[in-house]
Amino acid sequence: MNGLDRVRSTLRRTFFSSNGVDTSPSTTRREDFPILSRHLSSYERFDLSTGSQGGGGGISTTNLQNINTVNNSSSQTPTIETTNDGVEFLPHNSKRTLRTIPGVFCPIALSMFSISLFMRVGFVVAHAGILQTLLQFGLCFIILFCTLLSVCSLATNGAIEGGGVYHMISRALGPEFGGSIGVLFFFANVIGNGQSVAALVEALVDSFGPGSKANAFQDTQWWRFFYGTIINIISLITCLLGSSLFSMATFFIFILVSFSYLMVVVSFFVQSPRLVPIPRVNTYAYDHQSLEFNKTDLIYGHYTGFSSITFRENTYANYTIDYTTGDMMNFATVFGVLFSSITGLLAGANMSGELKRPSRSIPTGSVAAVFFVFFIFITETLLMAATTDRFTLANNYLFLQNVNIWSPFVIIGMIAAVFSACLSGLIGASRILEALAIDEIFGPVLHCIRHGTTHRGNPWAAVIFTFILVQLTLFIGSMNKIAPIVTIFFLLAYFAVNLSCLALDLASAPNFRPTFKYFSWHTALVGAVGSIIMCFIVSAAYAAIAIGVLIGFICMLHLRDFPRASWGSISQALIFHQVRKYLLLLDPRKEHVKFWRPQMLLLTANPRSSINLIDFVNDMKKGGLFILGHVKIGQMNHGLNDICSQEYPYWVSLIDNMKIKAFVDMTLAPTIRDGVLQLMRLSGLGGLRPNTVILGFYDNAAPEDKLRNRSFFKKRWLKSTTPANAMAAPVFHQQPIIQSGTMEGASTITLHSFNSLTTINGNDMYPIFNFGELRQENEDKELDVYSYVQIIKDALYLNKSICLARNFHQLHKDDMELNKRRVFVDIWPVNFIFPETSTQFDVTCLYMLQLATILSMVKPWKIRATLRVFLCIDAINDNALRTQQHLDELLSQLRINAQTRMIAWENVTSLLNNNSSTINDNAATISVEQQSTTTATATTTAITNSFIDINDVYVRGVNELIRQQCDSTSCLYLYLPRPPKDKNLSPRYMRVLDILSNDLPPVMFVHGVSSVTCTQL
Repeated sequence: MNGLDRVRSTLRRTFFSSNGVDTSPSTTRREDFPILSRHLSSYERFDLSTGSQGGGGGISTTNLQNINTVNNSSSQTPTIETTNDGVEFLPHNSKRTLRTIPGVFCPIALSMFSISLFMRVGFVVAHAGILQTLLQFGLCFIILFCTLLSVCSLATNGAIEGGGVYHMISRALGPEFGGSIGVLFFFANVIGNGQSVAALVEALVDSFGPGSKANAFQDTQWWRFFYGTIINIISLITCLLGSSLFSMATFFIFILVSFSYLMVVVSFFVQSPRLVPIPRVNTYAYDHQSLEFNKTDLIYGHYTGFSSITFRENTYANYTIDYTTGDMMNFATVFGVLFSSITGLLAGANMSGELKRPSRSIPTGSVAAVFFVFFIFITETLLMAATTDRFTLANNYLFLQNVNIWSPFVIIGMIAAVFSACLSGLIGASRILEALAIDEIFGPVLHCIRHGTTHRGNPWAAVIFTFILVQLTLFIGSMNKIAPIVTIFFLLAYFAVNLSCLALDLASAPNFRPTFKYFSWHTALVGAVGSIIMCFIVSAAYAAIAIGVLIGFICMLHLRDFPRASWGSISQALIFHQVRKYLLLLDPRKEHVKFWRPQMLLLTANPRSSINLIDFVNDMKKGGLFILGHVKIGQMNHGLNDICSQEYPYWVSLIDNMKIKAFVDMTLAPTIRDGVLQLMRLSGLGGLRPNTVILGFYDNAAPEDKLRNRSFFKKRWLKSTTPANAMAAPVFHQQPIIQSGTMEGASTITLHSFNSLTTINGNDMYPIFNFGELRQENEDKELDVYSYVQIIKDALYLNKSICLARNFHQLHKDDMELNKRRVFVDIWPVNFIFPETSTQFDVTCLYMLQLATILSMVKPWKIRATLRVFLCIDAINDNALRTQQHLDELLSQLRINAQTRMIAWENVTSLLNNNSSTINDNAATISVEQQSTTTATATTTAITNSFIDINDVYVRGVNELIRQQCDSTSCLYLYLPRPPKDKNLSPRYMRVLDILSNDLPPVMFVHGVSSVTCTQL
């Protein structure tokens, strides 16, 4: 007895895993190390002997925050625990009890055997013949084998949790694609399970129904539905009892089916030729029998034994009517029936949550099962084609009962195989649904599924929900009617698996290094292309509908956030791969003025007061680069976290909520000027670097909080009310207060706690409100006027155009669109420091025209705004009219749609002290008359002279002149003179600009340094 007990214990350890702890040294594998299922952060140390984590020289005291809080125990669902350093790990799960043979090999083999082994191989040979049958098996094998290689590569590229193929695809392609494919694969398993139930009912009715000796089953639609319901209920009860019972039942069913098939093979060799009756359920054969037979007589086919004549007659295709559906068969329909019958390739992967070592069991069991199954199918095809005539094959799908040495062998094997497929489909679909619920792909919709789990981890709610859907599929009817739908769904799932591996391999992701070495992008490409082509061959209509549903799910899931989906997306890896590729091809030496784009660097102290300006610059970039730059004042402190990295997510959230296309660049520097210089030099990458720097205006006005008053549109069901990293988010209230910025919106930044909830329009919009408070009127500025002017000089020294923005808190872009009123965008291409150049254009004037034109190309400016170019002249006379005509010609050549307005300003220029202003003889200016016949690129190569002091009376006169023309003006572009060379004139320089733009609508001072437009083609 002791020896028998040892044998029994050995078999149990081999085929069924015990719930106890296996202390055998052979069980120590890489999946048993907790370290290997973690996302490791730098400078983390682990004790492999205990699986514990330490930092520095002692034990880490970091508090763990469980972000997967559920009502059930930790053994019910995979728990992801996160530390402040971002370390995640999956604790040991007692659900994992299955090994390779009962968990992978047997489910795959039985699922692929289910319908085809005893019921459909003869059907395929009867219609397609030997050659086309082997061709169809070859196509199936190529698609399945290539998909199998992809599955194995995914399964060996990391720890696998429950959900099988859904888990693999979602972790590779991201939650949008993974969730969509997961739903599709779930319904594929549901409909496939319905097909298995319908097949089992068909087998029972054909064997024991009307015309049989037993005559125990009725053959009507509702009786068939009743029989299917009973089978489905038996499967439900079995699955509710848990995966252990399922694995045990699967193993013994496999033994039974294998023995039954062995008897079939033996029967082919030992049975003598005989007549095979055609069943009465084949009404088509009896309705179309020859007249010499009595309608009440049975029709017989022939089992000839091994015969070369029979083999030759079965060689070529001869498509006829399928007596179960009454439809005419062709290559596509027969392939659909065949492929739908052997779609159990992923049955083992679906059990990944119960497998003890999925990364080892899935490749080993799947490869062995596929080769075993196809060997059996090819052997059976040749045996049937050589021994049974075509009439019998086409009119009696269960003829094996009549040629077997004992007919119950076939019935038992057939019922066992199909029932096993029913179990596999039901339990596999329920595990996929459970994984979708755990990942919260559809939010609270599947909340009850997620919590409907027993203490042993059996998802009873998912099983019951799947059972209900399988019941609904039984209304479709015959097994062959369900077959095309099942085939399409599984082919799309296989396409997604191959696409995942193809994308991972092409993206060259360093962390995609599966231990399964027999995979390449060539096999993934063959599998993906073959799957999608066969979809349309089987049924173009079903394929189009399924793909449309898939795209609909992808679009729907793309619109919502996934707070638990922290596994990344392959799209980011592919985008990185392509962006890097094209950035290397973007050569700055090949730039041409015809293809110039504005590349904006907007320096912002606090976005609370700069929202309108950020939005305006986003409209002005015209598909160019837009970078939000921010400087933090301070020194690098290695004892604290990087403050720029901590605040960076808030800026990204701001960009997302504003729906603008911009990047964020932050730096830490001792002074604001040093930080701005870093940003101007280093922002961008390759050929994508800013060519225009935009600053807020330096004044004493207290900034207004425009962020709090901005109406952000947000749908509650699309976005989670809690940030994805809420529990791991840094808390900043312990950080020191940092002074920053004195441009428009400059403020003293006080970093508030992340947990301080701010609400706007009834929605929780943090973290975009975690920016510091705005500067008050009585607070000192950190940036002095000399440093501010020096920043302008630095930008010009680096050959970057410069813009100063003032009064943009007055910009009412939303009102312009809501009230549908016409507004003006005014351009004053006049260097007011040198009024003598009022009819001469330089690069700055053309730059102003270009920026205003770009703005007018974007909605709502394109619809509501009109450009106006003001030409300042001494007096309106014939010479002035000719000047205006030449300006119109210039605008026409530059393809700028704008109105020209002449303004007489001799009364203003008379206020200017003639001795205080001179014109530079070497200035690269050109008259409007010359501009109409000469390109800008050939003439505007230098820059006007530096700033010189002028009296306030003249500047106020210019301000009043501009203000008189601004009744319906939304914004203005004014000429920004070069800053003075003398540092002592910096306050005077800003004083002139302040008076010039006082009480005006939003003003953009512009100074260009290079040609941006031309009249040539």
